[in-house]
Amino acid sequence: MTVPSHVEKRTVGVAFLVVGLLLALHSAALAAGSLQGRLLDQDAGRPVAGAAVTLRAPSGAIHVVRSDTSGIFHCKNLSPGPWELRVERLGYRPRQSPVQIGAAPTAVELHLQALPLLMDELVVRARRQHPASFVETVPNQNAPGADLAQLLDRATGVNIRRYGGLGAFSTLSIRGSTAEQVQVFLDGVPLNSAVGGGVDLGGLPLGGVESVDIYRGAVPARFGGNSLGGVVHIRTQPLNGKVRTRLQAASGSHGTRQLGTSLSGPYKGWEYLGLLHYRASRNDFRFWDDNGTEYNAQDDSWERRLNSDFRGLRGLAKIGRNLGASRLQLHNTVDLSYKGIPGLGNNQSLHTRYDTWRHMAEATFFGPLGHSRAGYRMRAYHSRQKDEYQDQHGEVGLGRQHDRNITQSLGLRGQVHALVPGESLLTAFVAARRESFAPDDLLHPASRLLPSRRRALAVGTEVEVPLGPRLTLQAGTQAEGLDDRFFERKYFAPSAVLPSRNNRAILWGQRVGAALDLGAGLALKAHHGRYQRAPNFFELFGDRGAVIGNTNLVNEAGHNWDLGLVLRGPAAGVGLALAEVVYYHNRVENLIRFMQNSQRVSRPYNLGRALLRGMEMRVEARLLPRLALRGNYAYQRTENRTPFSFERGNDLPNAPRHRLNTRLVCDVGRVELYGEFSRESRHFLDRANLRSVPVRALYNLGGSASLVGGMALSWELRNLTDNQVADLWGYPLPGRSYGLAVRYGSGE
Repeated sequence: MTVPSHVEKRTVGVAFLVVGLLLALHSAALAAGSLQGRLLDQDAGRPVAGAAVTLRAPSGAIHVVRSDTSGIFHCKNLSPGPWELRVERLGYRPRQSPVQIGAAPTAVELHLQALPLLMDELVVRARRQHPASFVETVPNQNAPGADLAQLLDRATGVNIRRYGGLGAFSTLSIRGSTAEQVQVFLDGVPLNSAVGGGVDLGGLPLGGVESVDIYRGAVPARFGGNSLGGVVHIRTQPLNGKVRTRLQAASGSHGTRQLGTSLSGPYKGWEYLGLLHYRASRNDFRFWDDNGTEYNAQDDSWERRLNSDFRGLRGLAKIGRNLGASRLQLHNTVDLSYKGIPGLGNNQSLHTRYDTWRHMAEATFFGPLGHSRAGYRMRAYHSRQKDEYQDQHGEVGLGRQHDRNITQSLGLRGQVHALVPGESLLTAFVAARRESFAPDDLLHPASRLLPSRRRALAVGTEVEVPLGPRLTLQAGTQAEGLDDRFFERKYFAPSAVLPSRNNRAILWGQRVGAALDLGAGLALKAHHGRYQRAPNFFELFGDRGAVIGNTNLVNEAGHNWDLGLVLRGPAAGVGLALAEVVYYHNRVENLIRFMQNSQRVSRPYNLGRALLRGMEMRVEARLLPRLALRGNYAYQRTENRTPFSFERGNDLPNAPRHRLNTRLVCDVGRVELYGEFSRESRHFLDRANLRSVPVRALYNLGGSASLVGGMALSWELRNLTDNQVADLWGYPLPGRSYGLAVRYGSGE
């Protein structure tokens, strides 16, 4: 077939045009320049990752890239000529400088000056190698079927008391304190409420948790610095600007199952994180039932835990972005839990239920001030929690109950940090919060407990003063004013409501600490402080039925001091990585305790004093290139110093004298195997030291393996010897159990 001449000419023309365009693009690509750079910390010399590098041309063209984990960034297809380069990274002073782009690749190395400020509750630049407080960070090891209580039970000086399996009510004690005396935070938002009762760890899932910081003794100013027992700060996954996907599925004994997914990354200048985590268990483990007759073995038998099922769901959303040298972050968390309350092992309930719905929202804005010699952080948060308790058959409590209570909290906090002459770091803060408690007794409208509210205003300051290159002193003080307002009914005339009553108090706290660098990684730390705790709503005006409040209660006061040595070795290689030995001495005055004043009624009183003292030891070491050891041991003596002769000198309840935790890890390439052993000495459940919990020893085995394509497999066998244990009399814990999990992660 003959092709017309005009078509042939048009085809040849198009071909020449395409070739010309390709040659032009190739010439432009050859003429375009590129820039490769590296960002380093000016003082430490380490790479600076995640910095925003902006290149701006006189023509208005803009290129924006970020440095990777090695501090390296690349910019391609840059027109030759002068460009303006600007580097911004939170925690570093912005740097701006001109750069000349030529036809050949251009390379630069920039050193950024760090801002020595506390921002977003992290020390952006480590001004001191040894802070005065004793703090331990426990990473989430993603053990299949584990919960927050099991994770914290391995920490030094921490004592967990659980009422059952996954999701069961669990409380935490640090150095022999009560659960009320420990402050718990989730991403900086306080979880303790004025209602009281301590924070239920069983209702807090591990989904999205990155690590947990445990402060023993001295408490930093950013937490308020007024805690008798200590602080537990739960950190969820941070925003890091990377596209990252995580999936996890786990299964285990007693119908335990977990599903979780998260997605994070950048979007139009923002960083985002979304997470969903579901967990559930039948908790129908078997236990040895003595039928309530401890010394009669004829009626003992194996039984199954009934009405102990649990379901929980967490939804977490975070977004954040840099606004110049400052940063804005928004967090939103929703937790749902539905569970049965099985009651005592020898008299199990079949219908009692307890459901919780919690929503928390937080906004944080922080950054440097002036010439980067100061910084600020502002936070606002709101939380709302609804609890519904149903015992309409009177199986657990005294009589039939159906309660629906709502607790709300609104808080504002402002904090300023400044470097003053002499390179001292001064911190000042002001915080305000309002809490409300709205109970609804659906079966007994004339309940003694009525709506209440608490308003609080706190101001405080903390200073860190370096005295030479090795000695650092820290001191802080704060005052918190409380204004409680509540209603109550006459005890002998429930239909009569008394006028609202106010309870006002001012809480004072002071602390001073020192850290002395002795060289060769060894440091000496000391701390002394005085703290106070106000009675909560539950203690002030009581609950229904078995408890009557006492509006004459005064504040608990604690005096504590500790002294310890910390040795830090190289993180890599065979040898000792960490060794810590601490002695502590705490004295509590006006200790609040419930006393039974009739067969069915208890009332709280200020009983007097308690003395808590002990020794803590912690070690981390690599015994062989592939064998590592982690462990801790705590000895404590919690002495009741009340004036009652039948109690004075006895141990406080739920305070074992000896606790030992060890973990041996063998790392063989892609496979990791570990074994755990924990031992807890005999302790008592009552003030008279008549009812005891026997010695317990638990063995766990587990491991993980990295598979192809970002997949990982992990497993764990808990309580290998099937030891029948209980934290509280009549509330058995699971025996031998297993867990298996599969995880997938991209962009790690």
